[in-house]
Amino acid sequence: MTETQNINEKDTDKNQEEINSLKEEISYLKEILVSKIFEEDHLINFTCKEIETDYSLKFGVYKYKIKDYKIKIKKTKRTIELIKKMINKQSTNQFNKDIGDLEENQIKINKTKINRPKINMVEIENHIANEFKEEDLELETETAKVNILIEKHKNSLNKNQDFKELNTCYKDCIRKIHPDLLLKPTSFEENLFYNSKEAYEDRDLVELESTRNLINMHKIDKIPKTLEEFEELRDKIEINIELEEKEISKIINSKPHTQLKFLLDTKKVNDYKEGLVTSLLEVEKEFIKVNKKLIELKKENNITYKLDLTKENG
Repeated sequence: MTETQNINEKDTDKNQEEINSLKEEISYLKEILVSKIFEEDHLINFTCKEIETDYSLKFGVYKYKIKDYKIKIKKTKRTIELIKKMINKQSTNQFNKDIGDLEENQIKINKTKINRPKINMVEIENHIANEFKEEDLELETETAKVNILIEKHKNSLNKNQDFKELNTCYKDCIRKIHPDLLLKPTSFEENLFYNSKEAYEDRDLVELESTRNLINMHKIDKIPKTLEEFEELRDKIEINIELEEKEISKIINSKPHTQLKFLLDTKKVNDYKEGLVTSLLEVEKEFIKVNKKLIELKKENNITYKLDLTKENG
């Protein structure tokens, strides 16, 4: 055996030793990343959703009812304002002569309901609907969200589902084909993983197991072979671990996760609920008061219920 051959063999052995060492390091780092990816997805799809549901069950109905009354109060006040503007505008046009020049009988006629300004309630209602459409849409969205969460909670109680198997199955999918764990993932491999992710989000164990079977049958297209490729994969995994840690920290330190401690404090929960009930009663009283003013204004100016329905005839 020549000296050159000996050197080449030594280089090859050294290279293989480095590769073997990298394989062990990558295997260790992969498990860390698998754990981090699973933790993030579990926080988003389970922990945070459960916190949102718990919060909605305890306070959601009170909060959107309070908001509903506040919008009704604003709409009613705005309606009163627009009616008064119309009255003032028409009154100015009608009484542009000096009142001293009018006969006494004419003044009396002008004060009667028959001769009072006619208010176009259709125009006012359309204006109000347009002015408050964003707030109405926001309230509808919040209400729908609360109702969906409540409905999902009821369904989950009926199913009494055990998520241990679901979690184990999803971890397997992450470990075998998550794009962040592969050197150069193909679009097919990415799609396979995202199918498993979607099934996990939907809590569909049957679909998740079916996807895992496909993943198990699939041969990874690009696996590292050279020292450089192993180093590239290690660096990629290390970077993704750091990114996952940042994402997890962001989730834990923002809503809804930050509400968990509050929701576990029975006294604080009861105090907050009492405050919401008090607020609800207050806005309800305020709405009744403001609505009474609107009714009186309509009555004073002969704006009948019939006139309010003119948009059906338009």
